[in-house]
Amino acid sequence: MEMPSGTQMDEVKARPVLFASVIIMGVLIVIGLIVVVGTIIYRLSATPDAATVAAARGQFGTVDVEVAPGTSVVRTAFLEDRLSIVTTTEGVLEVIIIDTKRGVELGRVRLLADEPVSGELVPPAAE
Repeated sequence: MEMPSGTQMDEVKARPVLFASVIIMGVLIVIGLIVVVGTIIYRLSATPDAATVAAARGQFGTVDVEVAPGTSVVRTAFLEDRLSIVTTTEGVLEVIIIDTKRGVELGRVRLLADEPVSGELVPPAAE
């Protein structure tokens, strides 16, 4: 058997597009590997703050819900991960909705009457 006069490298160099593609892909693989290893090292060495860890676990600390002076709590209820607090202040009912996983107030609903509510408010029976 007779060996060809040119090597495989000579044949590859004869096709400049193929040669450039191989070099570019090799460089991209090395850069991608460096990014992946660097990200793993960064995440292992970084210390997360307590608030981020608590939020990821679905826990929170103290949540301050601002209410007017003289406000009375009429009723509280849980629905999945929401807490609703029904309050009354000077005849105005207000429903405060809190996300119990994140510990944030989602919103308030004020129930305004045309006339002031008279008499004592009695919460509905527990379910």
